[in-house]
Amino acid sequence: MVRMNDMIRDQGNNPGGQEPVSFRSLAAVTIPSSAPYSGPDWYRMAEEALFRLASSSSQQTNPFQREGLARVAMMEEFTKIATGFVDTLQQSDYFVAKALAGKKGSPIVSNMINVSILATKLGMGIGFQREALVGLALAGLLHDVGMLQLPESLLANPGKLSEEDRAQIKQHPEIGFQMLSKLGTQYAWLAQVAWQEHERWNGQGYPRGLKGDQIHEYARIIGIVDIFDALVNPRPYHRRFLPHEAVRELLIAEKATFPSQIIKALIQQFSLFPLGTMVHLNTGEVGVVTQLNPRYPLRPIVSVNQGEGGPGAVKFVDLSATTLVHITEVVGSEIR
Repeated sequence: MVRMNDMIRDQGNNPGGQEPVSFRSLAAVTIPSSAPYSGPDWYRMAEEALFRLASSSSQQTNPFQREGLARVAMMEEFTKIATGFVDTLQQSDYFVAKALAGKKGSPIVSNMINVSILATKLGMGIGFQREALVGLALAGLLHDVGMLQLPESLLANPGKLSEEDRAQIKQHPEIGFQMLSKLGTQYAWLAQVAWQEHERWNGQGYPRGLKGDQIHEYARIIGIVDIFDALVNPRPYHRRFLPHEAVRELLIAEKATFPSQIIKALIQQFSLFPLGTMVHLNTGEVGVVTQLNPRYPLRPIVSVNQGEGGPGAVKFVDLSATTLVHITEVVGSEIR
C-alpha cells in the first residue's frame, strides 16, 4: 500500500465533454434488472484466511515454511478463493462493488482482498484467459504478505511517517519475497510479483528501480490497482475518493509510471462512473450506476427511482442506447 497524501488534489465532479441535447422519454431504452448475487461469499472467506495468515506472521514466524500437507492446504485454500473470485467476476460485478465500498476493518487485509478483485477485473479487460486470471487473483491476495510482519504500531500510525518509518515500510516487498520464496520453485513467480509490486514502468519505483518489461506483468497490474484501492478507501491521512475521482487522479499523477495498455484498461473496466455512483441526468433525474459499458465509459447503465410507480419502483436506463440523455454531474455514491 502507499500513502497518497502527497499526490491528492481536489478535482471537480463534472465529467464535462458532453454537449447539451433535447430530452425524450427514457422508456424506450430501459433494460431489465440483473439478478442479485447469491453465490459463495469469497470475500469473507478471504478475510478469514488472511487473518489466520496474519496471526501466524505476527508471531515472527514464516507461515510459508510450514511442512508438507499444512503448506499445501494453505496454498490450496488461497487458490480456491482466487478461483472463486475469477469465476464470479466472469458472471457478475458483485465483488467489484464490494471492493469499492470503502469496507471497514483491517486496512492491510482489506487492501489485499480488494487488490485481488480489482486486479482480476483489470486482467479481464486486458484479455487474460482463466488460468492467468487465477494466477493474478492469487498474486493480488498475497502481494502484501511482507506487511504482515511489520510492527502493528507502525502500520496503525495515522500521523506523518518519519524517514526511518518510511524506510522500514519500504522493506515489505523484500520481506514478502523472502516469505513466498519458501514455497519453492512452483511459486517462484508469486515471490517475484510480491517483490516487484512497487516497481514502476519508468524506473522510478522500488526496491530495485526496475523498468519496462523487467517488471512482471502481474506486478504492473497489481501496482496500479493498489494505488486505486488506496484512493477509494478512506485513510487517516486522506479522504475517500469516489471511483471516478480516483481514475482521474491516477491519470494526472501516475500516467508515466504504468503502461498505456493498463491505464486504458483501468478506464474501461472501472469507468469514470463505476458501480454505485449516484449521478444527475440531464432529464433532472438522479440515477445510480448499476452496470458498466466498457466500450462507452461515459455511458453506463443507471437505475432511476420512479415515484409514480409506487415505493421501490425502478427503471434501468442504458445511456449507450441514446445520445439524448447523459450524465451531467456526480453527486455521491450508494456503494455500501
